[in-house]
Amino acid sequence: MIFSRFRRERAQLQAMGGYLEMADYERDFVFIYNDGYGEYKLTAPIRIPLRISVKEYSCRLFNAFSTPCYIEKQLEDELGTFVRTKTDEYYETEAETALAQLKPENIKNLAKNWTRAYQEEHVSYAKPEEMSDEAVFSRVYHKMVHTGALDVLTSLEHSYNMAMDDLIRERDADLEMLQRKQSQEMEKVVQSVGFTTSDDHVNSLSARHFEDSQLLHSKWASELNALFDTQKRNFVDCVMKLYEDFQTFGKLPTRSRASTNRMNGGNWNQLQPSRMEESFTIHLGAQMKLMHNLRLVATDALSFCWQKPTAEAGSMPQRLQTAMSLYSSNLCALVLLVDKRINSYTGIKRQFAQICQRNSEFHFSELEDQLERVRHECDNVREWRKKTTPSLDTGDFYVTRHSGLSEVHVIIHLVGDDSVHSTDISSRHPAILGLRNALKVACTSDITTITLPLFLVHEMTEEMTVSWCLKRAELIFKCIKGFMMEMASWGGHESRTVQFLVPDTISEELFGILATMLPSIFRMSNPLVVK
Repeated sequence: MIFSRFRRERAQLQAMGGYLEMADYERDFVFIYNDGYGEYKLTAPIRIPLRISVKEYSCRLFNAFSTPCYIEKQLEDELGTFVRTKTDEYYETEAETALAQLKPENIKNLAKNWTRAYQEEHVSYAKPEEMSDEAVFSRVYHKMVHTGALDVLTSLEHSYNMAMDDLIRERDADLEMLQRKQSQEMEKVVQSVGFTTSDDHVNSLSARHFEDSQLLHSKWASELNALFDTQKRNFVDCVMKLYEDFQTFGKLPTRSRASTNRMNGGNWNQLQPSRMEESFTIHLGAQMKLMHNLRLVATDALSFCWQKPTAEAGSMPQRLQTAMSLYSSNLCALVLLVDKRINSYTGIKRQFAQICQRNSEFHFSELEDQLERVRHECDNVREWRKKTTPSLDTGDFYVTRHSGLSEVHVIIHLVGDDSVHSTDISSRHPAILGLRNALKVACTSDITTITLPLFLVHEMTEEMTVSWCLKRAELIFKCIKGFMMEMASWGGHESRTVQFLVPDTISEELFGILATMLPSIFRMSNPLVVK
């Protein structure tokens, strides 16, 4: 006689530990055994594929229905056979269904998608990452400047800068000669208007002068680009050749000591601009205090950028340090105050562009190319801000990278306006908030030395009285101190150097007062010692 031991509702069986769930593919497992008194039949729905082990599931069945202990092994074996058979059937059915739905024209795309998925997600099938030529060159250069090749490379850069400077001088002389010639011709024609010439002659001559000027500018631009391309190609080849020689022979060519002394000799002291400087060391922080260096410097802002390529004196020591830290985590930045227009046509922007042109850029894009990318990003900013004009706002800034400047690697172009000349600006002024954001960028971008204008201007004017300067300096000192206290929350756990830049035309008396004010504002209270 056959007794059915499993006549409970399916919901009860599905509640066994939460493993048995309703599924589209379920099969009934039937187990028949005899205990000597009769034949018993167990029927249980099994979800295929089974999400737990066969042994665990058989134990659950065994405990749920109090089957005899001597049939436990038999129940496990038959359940394992049943699960393996039904699982094979399940996957075969799924495969047949998928193949039936697959169209011949989709096989190629499907194979391509699977290949891409394996290459992007599975490391064993991923393509080896290929370094770009720029990345390879940057690593090689960084390694070579920390060897005996530093002197060779800086000397090569110096010779290239001299060649570029000579060509620019020729261009400027040629353009000046053309302008002087055209001015004389125009003056003669204008004086004879109404006698031998007419207004049409003046217009025609003006059009011809403009065309000649454009042709001459194009000619010199082509020559400068050709020289730059040749220099960059030769410089890269030289670096790679030095690296190959270093890897093969373990030694590098060296220059003579006489030449080296001439390049690093004492004539540079007469060429570099005079500076008044005061340095301080402070400790800031709420709990864990960090040491920072502060420096008050009176000089022209662009003195951190220019180099004077002369035959008697080569690169100054700061330039060597700049080259060695070009691809390091100790970068130097300079904050330049500019107007809202992203170009290099007027004011300090034009002077900076001329410096960049005289110092060949072998590592990054040229200044104009970087500004073009900034203008493109400015369009996205305009859409985000829902503005109709593409100009920037006061306090905005954009960043350019450079490898040929004297003492800095990064230029932070901070947008300012005429309001910075006012006497009643507060700590919430956009330009001051721009300095805060510049410090934040420095903390997150491996910039350990940043130079910023203390008065938010680069030149002294008549309204900048002593009281105006002291009030502005006190405001900037206090704001920068607060910003530096925030560095810990920005991830700045390293010692920084902040240089406060004032115009070089400042008086020595005012500079001395500022040097006294700085440590008084950044002074930290001494701890109370109980005796």
